[in-house]
Amino acid sequence: MNTTAFLAYLDGRQVRWKLVLDRCAKAADQDPRAQLVAVFDALGEWAHAPCDGLRSNAFVNAQAVLAEDGSVVRTAAARHKRALRGRLAALAGEAGAADPGLLADQLLLIFEGAVLAHALDSVAEPVEKARHTACRLIAAATTRTPGVRGATGRGAEGPGF
Repeated sequence: MNTTAFLAYLDGRQVRWKLVLDRCAKAADQDPRAQLVAVFDALGEWAHAPCDGLRSNAFVNAQAVLAEDGSVVRTAAARHKRALRGRLAALAGEAGAADPGLLADQLLLIFEGAVLAHALDSVAEPVEKARHTACRLIAAATTRTPGVRGATGRGAEGPGF
């Protein structure tokens, strides 16, 4: 395998993912709870994208194929996952979570589980179920800031903040 080419592919894919994530975050409310849910909206969009998507999760594949500690591909994949966790933790803190790191870890586990379930086709509608689970967890783990509108404009399927 050409490691340099694969690293370039991972970086390009990360740029495309971040564009989808940023667009979904922008479409969400300013409420950090809605921003957290937007991560799962982006995952849903990404999962159904005609290119990239979750049919072949490059980061999971990179970690599985090159699982040895310290490999440059594994390091790059882990860096991208840590960036997502950092974003989740920052938003969890802004949302008033008592333990932003714990909420970020829990949301990342839900996110990663949905990615894997989608790739393996082991659960029907895994991204939608992950979003629903994330909404419930976010609502339970965060505080409501007076005067902040927290709906994502999704009606009954929204987080209900």
